[in-house]
Amino acid sequence: MPKSTRSFKVIIVGGSIVGLITALALEKAGIDYVVLERGEIAPHLGASISIFPHTQRVMEQLGIWEEIRAGIIPLKDRYHYDQYGQLLESSAVLREISKMSLNRFTSFMERRFWLNCIYNGIQNKPKVLPHTSVTSFRETEDGVEVTTKEGKIIQGDILLGADGINSTIRNLMASHIARTDATTSEEMRSGFTADYRCVFGTSRNYSPSDKDKPLLPGGMCHNVYYRGFSGASAAGAEDLIFWFLFVKSDHATKTPNTPRYTEEESEATINKYGGYAVGPGYTFKDLWESRVRAAMVPLEEGVLKPKWNTGGRVALMGDAVHKSTVNPGLGGNLAVEGIVHLMNELVPLVRKCESDGGRKPTKSELVAVFDRYEVKQRPHANFIVAFSAYVKKYDAMETWWLRVLLRVSPWISDKYKAGRLVSYMNEAPWLNFLPNPDEKGKANGTQ
Repeated sequence: MPKSTRSFKVIIVGGSIVGLITALALEKAGIDYVVLERGEIAPHLGASISIFPHTQRVMEQLGIWEEIRAGIIPLKDRYHYDQYGQLLESSAVLREISKMSLNRFTSFMERRFWLNCIYNGIQNKPKVLPHTSVTSFRETEDGVEVTTKEGKIIQGDILLGADGINSTIRNLMASHIARTDATTSEEMRSGFTADYRCVFGTSRNYSPSDKDKPLLPGGMCHNVYYRGFSGASAAGAEDLIFWFLFVKSDHATKTPNTPRYTEEESEATINKYGGYAVGPGYTFKDLWESRVRAAMVPLEEGVLKPKWNTGGRVALMGDAVHKSTVNPGLGGNLAVEGIVHLMNELVPLVRKCESDGGRKPTKSELVAVFDRYEVKQRPHANFIVAFSAYVKKYDAMETWWLRVLLRVSPWISDKYKAGRLVSYMNEAPWLNFLPNPDEKGKANGTQ
């Protein structure tokens, strides 16, 4: 086969936060790519997402933090209420995290807003293709070919599956190995479980009794704890509240058989739990009735046990390999860590090959990149998924011990609680091929 004159190209399947950030990082590195998204870019689904300080640093590196910052309200205070509506704790943990993180902060926003900010940062937008579904891929020694639903063939050097919990690429990988390794194939399909469900929504921030009065002041969060279910709300953007109702399901399910809930099922859950208070003077039903968007989803969780790559030119990222419950809000941040780990391995390799006579990375070199990415990311995934599962059970007071701990928590200092999380964030990676904003700040004497 004659040597290709095409530059090194990455095919990204999935225009999610993971897919778009990966594209933006590659663009900053000068590496060619294409993004294939089966739906719209940044659809309005009502979902929200958090950014913690270690993820903010990466957004600064990518040049999109200023746009994000202009559209959010930093989270500052969190009030915790018991099942009787009594204030358990007035927490300043979020303020302490900010103090320990070079004055970066925790923020909460519409998922659509973050997606738009990332997309706005991408210069070559024709490389992002909406309404493009992948039906198959084929690996060769020299590259990979993807076939779309429309019959179009797209060629590249590697394929990254960033297409979420119901990943098409992961399912195709499972199908490829089914004949030779049925056990691993099944593990790839059923590697995530769900024993809770969540009604999430974005609602207007006004009091049920007075629409000129905000329900929550900007930057405020509420958490409420009941037996078997819990709730949270946050005023992280102007005139909006992001909220969650977490409910323990009757039985656990596994992918690919986790349920997809209808609007009627969402309403039935609200009818059952809607009368319970989320905070002083308002209920889940109040938030539901003032919703901009809302839906109910299963809370899948798990870390994919089989290898995250084919042993060739295809690898998985984000929710396709690790999924945590949303209770502590760390899942999106974990996904960004994975992007950084992979880019920090891939970009130096591609640049080295370009300087080495303009050759392309070999298949074995790429497999080594994927393996090192997984070695670095898997421990982070194991920790965050396990921690999130613990918070899920804690919020719903599943055991007597967790109910005791809920009462003890106010006696533990906010500084200590913040320190545990910040110690994790301090170990998070940053893009090593772009300037580190922490070092820049120190050099300027601003941090």
